[in-house]
Amino acid sequence: MRKPVAIILMAFMVLSLGFIPGVKAATVPTYASISGISLELGDKAILGPYNVTFVDVNLAWTQVYLQVTGPEGTKTAVLNISQSLVYPSPTNVMLNVTLNWIRSDTKSIIITISSPLTKLYSNKAIPVGTQFTLPEGFPPIKVKLESVSSTGATFLVTMPYGAQYTLSIPKGEARGVSYQIDSIHSYINYLYIEVVNVTSNQGAVINLYVPRVATTNLRIVSPNQAQQSTAQTPEVSTTLLYDGLLYTGEKLQIKDNGTSYYFQLVSVIPDMVRMTVYRENKTIGTYTLEVGGLPRVVDGSPFMVSVQRAEPQYKRALVRIYGPINAEVVPILRSANVTVNITAVPKQVLVGQDIVLSIGVENLGRGDAYQLNVAAPIPSGFKLVSMTKSWQINTLPAFTKLPMLVYVLKPLNVGKFDIGKVMVTYYDDQSLETGKMKTVYSAPLTNVIVYGIPQLTFNAAAYNGTWGTYVTAKPNQTVKLAVTISASSGNPAYEFVKNATLYLTLPKGVKGASVLKVGDIKAGEKKTVVTDLKVTAENLSHVSGVLIYYDPLGNEHRITLGNLVTINSIPPKVIVKEVKVWPKPDELPQYINQTLAKMENATPLAEQIAGVVSQYLPPKNQSNPWKPLTVLFLITTLVAGAVAYNYYSQLERLKQKVLRKKQRRPGGLPKKEEEEELEL
Repeated sequence: MRKPVAIILMAFMVLSLGFIPGVKAATVPTYASISGISLELGDKAILGPYNVTFVDVNLAWTQVYLQVTGPEGTKTAVLNISQSLVYPSPTNVMLNVTLNWIRSDTKSIIITISSPLTKLYSNKAIPVGTQFTLPEGFPPIKVKLESVSSTGATFLVTMPYGAQYTLSIPKGEARGVSYQIDSIHSYINYLYIEVVNVTSNQGAVINLYVPRVATTNLRIVSPNQAQQSTAQTPEVSTTLLYDGLLYTGEKLQIKDNGTSYYFQLVSVIPDMVRMTVYRENKTIGTYTLEVGGLPRVVDGSPFMVSVQRAEPQYKRALVRIYGPINAEVVPILRSANVTVNITAVPKQVLVGQDIVLSIGVENLGRGDAYQLNVAAPIPSGFKLVSMTKSWQINTLPAFTKLPMLVYVLKPLNVGKFDIGKVMVTYYDDQSLETGKMKTVYSAPLTNVIVYGIPQLTFNAAAYNGTWGTYVTAKPNQTVKLAVTISASSGNPAYEFVKNATLYLTLPKGVKGASVLKVGDIKAGEKKTVVTDLKVTAENLSHVSGVLIYYDPLGNEHRITLGNLVTINSIPPKVIVKEVKVWPKPDELPQYINQTLAKMENATPLAEQIAGVVSQYLPPKNQSNPWKPLTVLFLITTLVAGAVAYNYYSQLERLKQKVLRKKQRRPGGLPKKEEEEELEL
């Protein structure tokens, strides 16, 4: 019966070792546990001061009777598969024993023993570089704070059997490692570290958790072999010494009792690897190991080896080596090979537009890179738009690539620019030993071109004898239209517009070209386009336009110009309007005299004028009494003179008429009767 049980144990060993210590978790789990414990009827699993005994089973092998004894007393329970026994009570749990499997064919059961995690350290402050060991009574596990950043901390956990694990823990989260008890059993989640905070003085504040039953001494005792420890059997005489990667050509050195053994990976294919083992300088043997197979004993040595994963593309495999607990593993110091590049999208922009820059970081080396700091270049003449220009990465494993790091710049001036190089600083296994940080640079990002669009102003005029924005014309006449486009001053090499075209809107009554090619216009340049417009009808015509052009990147723009010129082809109308003209004050006397002189009877008008004038004359007692008579005499004289002049003028006209009548007419025509009367 022991042989089938051993096979089952080996299967559960593979299952229990299938985890990778340091698996991420956002919160601390409730329990640490040891799974895959196989017991036959009457066997005891002894964990420190606690005994878990497989007491009995029913005839159908569907229920088992378990007993747990310890400092808190004894407790028993009958369990079905997946049921648990809590010891000593649900309110004070020290152990939780779960029945996982009942094998009636092998007369055995598989159980898991769990213990609640509890805080060993609460809010413990640790400076960077500090290493501490768990206190006496616990396994001598060493914890070292490797580095901190604004987002978390990185720890190096060293187990007593030589295995080392790197935990990168974000602030507010927790990560854990398992303790390898023997070649079959692991105390999963044995140590958990929670990062409470990172401090400004380059330190971290942590909570550290361990199980309430923290012993790592597990023994399986059979009633037929009292007090037989699993450490005395081949299955448990060794412990996990190394659980990590090996690359082809590398030699992993393990020292045991003053003798050095070397494990060299020869070749890797998807399902198998070849490995050669040396004792000092002599070859022990070369082994073909199946991926996922059971550990294989290395002949002539105290070691076993297995392969968990093969990665031919990287020429490496994840191997596990088991051996004496006191054996010492010499770490392989691998070099990281960090490369960095920078790209811009787009590389040609307009001033004021954003440029998105992407930084790619990749580790092409066999070793991990630690504490990476990526610094983005920001040249003069650019403004940082995004929130960050640098990034901190705790760990970049071998042959891995970071997601693109993106930041945004806004150019402030036109021209051709070099953005510069990205700088990355980091440590790897080798530089951690020397303490010298490594620095790499990207190729410079060059030839980023920033264009601008000059401001355009417009001046339009029409010509029909004179230039102006308002002209007159007659139907069938031709009017010249000239439009001048001026670009503001700047750098003509990077500030210009392309393929400008003026589209005219011609109203009814005006014909001509409606599309005028202007072409490219550089900063500080003027261009004038001239066209003829023919007036075909009487109208008040407003000529408007739209300028369509393209910026240096090919984007279309348009400017609505509105009314450019006005052409009036409506003929003017003559409007006669009588306007009274009044003489000036100093001309009034002469005007009155001329008016009265032309009248046949000027007396009524003269009397009216006298009445008006009299109101403005001084009173009689204050003026010369002869003045009114003198004025009246003058007016009468003017009127009489005007009448005499009129009579004289009519008499002269009559004389001239008579004289013309007396002239003899040629031809001897008889005189009319009227002429004869005039002669008489």
